[in-house]
Amino acid sequence: MTSFDFSRPLPDSFFSRTNAVVMGVAVGLTLLVGMLTYSWIFRRVTEPTQAPACYGVEMADYLPGRDPLPLRGAKERDGFSPYLRRVGHYADKLQHAETVCTPTSCRSDALKEYRSALFWYLSTRLQDMRDLDRRYGEAGLRVARQNYDTSADRQIEEGLRARYRAGVFRINDFQPNRTGNREAIAILVLKDAAALRPCRKNDVSAD
Repeated sequence: MTSFDFSRPLPDSFFSRTNAVVMGVAVGLTLLVGMLTYSWIFRRVTEPTQAPACYGVEMADYLPGRDPLPLRGAKERDGFSPYLRRVGHYADKLQHAETVCTPTSCRSDALKEYRSALFWYLSTRLQDMRDLDRRYGEAGLRVARQNYDTSADRQIEEGLRARYRAGVFRINDFQPNRTGNREAIAILVLKDAAALRPCRKNDVSAD
């Protein structure tokens, strides 16, 4: 077996531009693979197994409202109606995205379209729910759950759980945001829509 003499200096050819480029590329690829592997393992090891109690901790700056609900079909003086489902356009886009990103077949471009449509649908629904809670408290949350208990919303929720079970996405694939989309996805996936509610000031413990 040939041994390497560490006392001898390296030949000048070892320090050639070609070798330097090759070594640089090798080091870069090693670091990239290491970072991607760490990210993949971290997301899956830390994947939540329990749903949070509420969504949107960063916006928990209020206590539930106590305003009386107007009669169904009526509006507040400012024109606000608690009985409107405000995600119609976004729900349509999400249902279209579901046709190209199914639990059994979802290419990267289709997944990107699905996640984008899901983001806007959820952001609108979650903000609407928070507005109703801020004005009317528990009565507002009951109305919100009724507003978003249509066959289309139930299909979206069931589709979300089916894609999660099939491994199309992980909860940790979604970035945290102020609206609380990732927490809401965890609640819908690990529990159900009945457990969905915004975080309030009394949900956040004092530091």
